[in-house]
Amino acid sequence: MPVRFASRLMLVLCLVGVVPVLLFGALSFHANRRELHRVVGGLQTQAAMDFARSCHQLVLSGVDNLRLASRYLPLEGLSPEQLSQVLDIPLRQLSAFNLLVLVDERGHALAPAVYSPDEDERAQRVTEASLALFSSQAPVQAALATGAAIGPPYQSPESPGGRVALAVRVGTDASRVLLAELSLAELGPRVEELSVGGGRAFVVDADGQPVIASPGYRELSEAELQLVREGLSRGTSAVRTVSDAQGVEYLAAFAPVPELGWGVVVEREAHAAFAPAEQVRRSTVLGALVALGATAGLGFVFARGVSQPVARLSEGVAALASGRYEQRVVEQGRDELGQLARSFNHMAGELQRRDAELRRWSEELQQRVDERTRELREAQDQIARTRRMAALGSFSAGLAHELNNPLTGILGLLSLACEEVPEGTPLRQSLEMSLEQSRRMCTIIRQMRQITEQERSGVGRPLNPAQPVRAALLEVDSELRSRGITLTCALNEPIPQVLGHAEQLQSVVSHLLRNAVTAMPAGGTLSVGLGTVEGDAVCLSVKDTGKGIPESLRERIFDPFFTTKDEPGRIGLGLSVAHGIVEAHHGRIRVESAEGRGTTITVILPAVGAEAHLV
Repeated sequence: MPVRFASRLMLVLCLVGVVPVLLFGALSFHANRRELHRVVGGLQTQAAMDFARSCHQLVLSGVDNLRLASRYLPLEGLSPEQLSQVLDIPLRQLSAFNLLVLVDERGHALAPAVYSPDEDERAQRVTEASLALFSSQAPVQAALATGAAIGPPYQSPESPGGRVALAVRVGTDASRVLLAELSLAELGPRVEELSVGGGRAFVVDADGQPVIASPGYRELSEAELQLVREGLSRGTSAVRTVSDAQGVEYLAAFAPVPELGWGVVVEREAHAAFAPAEQVRRSTVLGALVALGATAGLGFVFARGVSQPVARLSEGVAALASGRYEQRVVEQGRDELGQLARSFNHMAGELQRRDAELRRWSEELQQRVDERTRELREAQDQIARTRRMAALGSFSAGLAHELNNPLTGILGLLSLACEEVPEGTPLRQSLEMSLEQSRRMCTIIRQMRQITEQERSGVGRPLNPAQPVRAALLEVDSELRSRGITLTCALNEPIPQVLGHAEQLQSVVSHLLRNAVTAMPAGGTLSVGLGTVEGDAVCLSVKDTGKGIPESLRERIFDPFFTTKDEPGRIGLGLSVAHGIVEAHHGRIRVESAEGRGTTITVILPAVGAEAHLV
């Protein structure tokens, strides 16, 4: 009988003590693996999306640079040799371009293509084979149809890193195309960064073929191809565990490159991604062995008073399995059951601590990624805008200087001619129309000169910002009344003084007000507010109830000569001039808009005595 009782007791203790521990360990292992799959997979997905945005930004920046070069380069009426010399200028300035060539509507080169110098380590080598591959991938017809086009990415056997052909329609008759080969080698450091610590990354084209890949990467497995195909077909990100061609398991995240039809895959070895879960499984096995030894000893010693401690241990296991890590088993005595209870509590505490550390680590990492992404996006936007304004400033200064003197003579001659021709005659009407258009050209040149003159105007003097606001409101008062626009004005005085030029600040407010008036052709409500931001800055807001600005155009409204208005005579320099003046006053201008609900433009200027500029 004693032997049979001890055996039954040992069996019961094993079922109550060891089996729940193993069950809890399995549940914990799978729960941790699922949580790690969610957290690490989310980070992998975020990294893939960031990488995809970098690809998108690189290609679109190349298109913008190519379009900007096509607008400002004199490509009409030049010989082939002169065209090559002109194209060599932007090629040397734009390090991401391997070559530039101007072709007709049939894709025939109008001048010899210009290449990056071989000594330029920033560009990829151009050979006969790569040139033939570029010619086959150049989207000439698509550019003629849409104005700009991006070809599929490809690789040249002679040099690593991907390439892509860009095309922009140029010419007054829109029958010529400026082609460029954009180097994707700039993405190489990002791929190497994602390859550290057992990771891999690669960029694939619309067919799922890798264009840029981590060092040593050969080909995609069927599981990886399936992930890429599903992501490209749905146009969304995805994450799952896959096996590569050598059978190694990876946690792979896919993200589509916006608008381009490409994809990005970021992988991490599964044993590294799920290392904490494996540690939980090893701890569970160790805990089960400890519990088994304790139950074997207790079965021979105790015949009574065992059920209650085992029941408490079972309750603790159930609590941990349900995720209540704070619950502990009561520790009584120094026997095996007491030791088992202490071991169990230690294991639960370790699991709780590791779970808390894992969650805290994931939250901190996500915050850092979001913060760095936001800072990078703001820095890229600021650099791009500054470059555009600097280019326009140089161009405007030269153009205004060359046009101002002859235009002044034209105005004088037209004025004299109008005085000598009788009124009411067709010739007099033609002269007056020419005089009006010449004056409009003077206005355009004056606005172009403002973009550069504001940077040389000095720091200015302290002034009350409410004065230029009132002057600008008085300037547009007649336009508001004629269009039936209701004005709501809130100038919360007293307002701290700002350092600047009153006429320039009045010009900023006038441009913003006229832009809002133009957005409400059928009338509406115009709200103007002036206040302070924590006493260190002055905030001016101009809000209209117009049709709003589409999100796709919101980043370009400060570009020179860009306008979303349909009114004739608008040249798109108002917001560019306003943006330049605000930056010259060390301020910042922001735009908030929703289609159909109006636009709000906010200008923030540092108050006199502020220690730092707004950034």
